[in-house]
Amino acid sequence: MSDEAAGQESAKPRKRAAAKPANPPTVQKVKSTIHLSVTASQRLDIHATMMGFDRSQLVEKLINDHLRRYVVSDRGGSEGNAGSEAVA
Repeated sequence: MSDEAAGQESAKPRKRAAAKPANPPTVQKVKSTIHLSVTASQRLDIHATMMGFDRSQLVEKLINDHLRRYVVSDRGGSEGNAGSEAVA
């Protein structure tokens, strides 16, 4: 019986190695200076703290959520296609 038990254990399928998560694309950041009223700055601080963000993360979220009218897009393709014109 010990031979049967050993045979059954080896018949179990092997676990596959977990796939490594893809690296998130790196986002280039730009330092910007803005001038806010004291009240607006305080409101930004309070909202960022309550949402668990820092000020920069909250401003970026507000921009992404509310400033959608205009889109900046480079449709020129790779640098090898620099001579061809992009169609808008």
